[in-house]
Amino acid sequence: MFDRRRNQLNAIAFNTSAPTDVLLRLLHQEAAGAWGAFMARPLPDEVVDAIVVHPERRFRSTFAESFAVSGEQRGRLVDDPHFRVRQVLANAPNPFRSGAPSLPLPVQRRLLDDPEPIVRRDAAFYGNFDDRLIAGLCDHEDAFMRGASCGSWSLLSESDRERLLHDPDDDVRQRARIAACGADAFWTGVLLESGLDASSRRDVIRYGAMTAALAEQVAAGVDASDRQALALNTRAPLDVVRKLADDPEHSVRLAVSVRPEFTEAERAVIDYTVGPSDRLDPVEWVRTCEDADVLRDCARSSHTWLRRSAACAEHLPADAVELLSHEDDYAVRLLLCERQPTVDGEVVLETYLKCQVITASLLLSHPNFPKAGHAERFADDPDPVKRALAVLDPDVGADVLARLLADDESTVSSAAAGHPALPPDLLLRACDEPATETSALRNPSLPANVMHERLDALGVPR
Repeated sequence: MFDRRRNQLNAIAFNTSAPTDVLLRLLHQEAAGAWGAFMARPLPDEVVDAIVVHPERRFRSTFAESFAVSGEQRGRLVDDPHFRVRQVLANAPNPFRSGAPSLPLPVQRRLLDDPEPIVRRDAAFYGNFDDRLIAGLCDHEDAFMRGASCGSWSLLSESDRERLLHDPDDDVRQRARIAACGADAFWTGVLLESGLDASSRRDVIRYGAMTAALAEQVAAGVDASDRQALALNTRAPLDVVRKLADDPEHSVRLAVSVRPEFTEAERAVIDYTVGPSDRLDPVEWVRTCEDADVLRDCARSSHTWLRRSAACAEHLPADAVELLSHEDDYAVRLLLCERQPTVDGEVVLETYLKCQVITASLLLSHPNFPKAGHAERFADDPDPVKRALAVLDPDVGADVLARLLADDESTVSSAAAGHPALPPDLLLRACDEPATETSALRNPSLPANVMHERLDALGVPR
């Protein structure tokens, strides 16, 4: 019963047509189950006015995490009397596969100068603030903040860098040396002799500049993770990395096989495999590549990992997108549809219908996902996943919606209940059916008076 009540409250909170007076009712303690929705939906200023002075600190903290409102609206919490709210505000929201509006610069400055150390420290390290502000912390009296300035290394002057590299604080020196090692193999060597934790050590090996002697030392080490990181380091001397092509560990050989300098013939003689279900992060040099010809080569490669990585590249040319859309490896097609906005709609549809991962529904938001004609195409399909797609048709008829609303499969009836063209009498009926009420209460065609009546029934004060 509790979950059903919470679901109803959340559905109303997420309804895009919910008027301001409905949203204001949801600020009452009796509607606390819906407060999480205020992280993920736009809000009118009048509602924000009420949230920033709300008596419940955890609600203000929830709003501080919002990724759907403007930075100016969220930034109003910079004056919150409780430091925990300001701490949450200082941490950048992290919505799945998307970004969030930045806080205004004056708010960023205030948070970096907050009287509570934990607020300003979180702001410096996790706030996704302007790099110039972070670089300006290099002379801060708080060593933690000086360490944060190393994250903007490229903006620091030589004298600032030198000072941080020899800072009296051990942690600041280490952060500075990690920042410097990408361009200076001396600091890579110093760091690898300093007893780094395993994660930091792998990062230094993967991204640090390398002399031949230092690379040979790592290549001869007993830790396969170190050797794998070395193989992935495009700064490492190629003649050293070539010797790892016969490494006893598959993960090391696989890393060697995607070196940018190798030809297809050189890759082919390395003993590696990539299975259909192997989960591999995109190869970084491919993902960030801006050279269309290089990306075309990756898209044509016999190496599955390179093709998967090319599918994730922001600058993938149109002909390579077309080529990969006919790929045999399903993971390539899925990544392509997730990352490339120009993929043909029918490819996105086919990929969606075969998708077995929990993020499948995100493909429905692809700009080319086909919708027109789905009612005729799928409304009577024996597959409930396809029948549910009929609801996406902007021209779906009321008779089809009525039939789908009565479907035995809850995914189909629920989808129909959320369609704005659902006849009013059926929409009201759907609000009272457990299988459809959540979608019906989110339906943008739901009258405001019905939302108020439902909140009355749930005991939420007017």
